Amino acid sequence: MTRTAAKPTTEEIFRELRERICLLDIEPGARLTEEGLATEFGVSRTPIRQVLDRLEFERLIEHQRGSGARVAVLDSKELRDVWAVRLKVAELVGDFITVPAPAHLVEQLRGIRRELDAVRTGRDVRRLGLLYNRFHDTFLELVSNRTLQWMHDVLYHQTAREWLQFLPEMDLDAEVDMMCQEIDHTVEAMTGTDGDRLAGLRAEHMRHLLTRFNDHLRGPN
Repeated sequence: MTRTAAKPTTEEIFRELRERICLLDIEPGARLTEEGLATEFGVSRTPIRQVLDRLEFERLIEHQRGSGARVAVLDSKELRDVWAVRLKVAELVGDFITVPAPAHLVEQLRGIRRELDAVRTGRDVRRLGLLYNRFHDTFLELVSNRTLQWMHDVLYHQTAREWLQFLPEMDLDAEVDMMCQEIDHTVEAMTGTDGDRLAGLRAEHMRHLLTRFNDHLRGPN
């Protein structure tokens, strides 16, 4: 996170740490200390404690007696349950999607689409994860129901690490192709008037991602 003269807000610190966790910059099991984070961000321990409590609520970290906070370890069974709920929530957002989308959101997705070429040539797995986070953030701006928006966001970040963890072992070109296709379909639906269609496309691509992930875990027959 780039330091500026002004101290970062609690929200900025939360988003920075959450992104580090979801991009595996901070690995599962890594320890987080209030003192160390307060020094890094140039704030007191009070906002850091608030951030850690929020990360724990979203099940991205765990507080352990005597050892402080640690990044939560990925649990396959639990993540399958999260995926199941995430798919249900994705199907619900159709009633609360604003379409046609504002032009600046369409252009944001087109910009992400252009950046995917650099991922393919540079074989940059982390950047692909970062771009997918941006895609997710852009989609969230279309959801008018704040509660549903929050649920969608929390569930996304609980599962994002799983895909990124195994991405180096998967076919990167195929994953880039699928993201390009998802963005193209999303842009097309965003310029229409059917929110249910856009929500359905999002859920469909999520199912495809989960299928590819599961196929990878099973390995060759």
